[in-house]
Amino acid sequence: MPAGVPLAGRGVRFAGGGRMLERLAGGPARAAGPRIPRRWPTVRTPVGEWTPSEAGDQAWLRGRGPSLAREALQQGLLFPATRVAARPRVIGAGDLMHAPQPAVLAPNHQSDLDTPLVLLALPRPWRVRTVVGAASDRFYRRRRHALLAGLWINTFPFDRGGGQRRGLAGAAAHLREGRNVLLYPQATRGAGPEGYRLGVAELCLAAGTPVVPVHVGGSALVMPKGRGLDRRAGTTVRFGRPLYPRDGETPAELTERLSQATEALAQGRR
Repeated sequence: MPAGVPLAGRGVRFAGGGRMLERLAGGPARAAGPRIPRRWPTVRTPVGEWTPSEAGDQAWLRGRGPSLAREALQQGLLFPATRVAARPRVIGAGDLMHAPQPAVLAPNHQSDLDTPLVLLALPRPWRVRTVVGAASDRFYRRRRHALLAGLWINTFPFDRGGGQRRGLAGAAAHLREGRNVLLYPQATRGAGPEGYRLGVAELCLAAGTPVVPVHVGGSALVMPKGRGLDRRAGTTVRFGRPLYPRDGETPAELTERLSQATEALAQGRR
């Protein structure tokens, strides 16, 4: 090749230059076989595939400013709407003023209306110190959903699937910081007594905190599972006496005591 003649002048392109130079140098001929493509196809992956599907805990919503906004939203909108739709009758809330905090509040679960009903029924000194475990696969899949849940009802993400230990660890951290934790011991809405899981009992035994049984009645008529507000109906919210973990008690035994106490509340006994 004459000196000073650029490769581009001989028509050598970058993609095929290596093969052309090999032929010019007398290299071995390319063996027969499948043709190597000059361009490899590019696979484009949607951005969403690489971004987390769940939002994290919006802890800043527990600051003073957001807490004042939450109180105003609850007293001005959430609780009046709940009273109109559900007409709740509250029993036993006054006894909580003599119960120790922090504690775990463990209601039965029939409807998405259960959480507003329990928060409405709580005495204010309890409500302002209560955080709600919200299913991460429902309320924390998008940041806007997490912001709304945290602002309205002071939630934190709770993994109810295979990573439930993470949810229990988060709940234990709130208890250590002096907050009450509202958790549903049933696997899902409308699961019934057979749907109780051991997580709430494990949390109370590990943290040494009492659990308060709560029974919400009638909420499934007002807002059935998978539907919005269906009708107006009367509801009840009954608070039981705190159950304290016993020495040597197993999670199954404490869960059985909690289930029996909740069933007694459903029957009007405390």
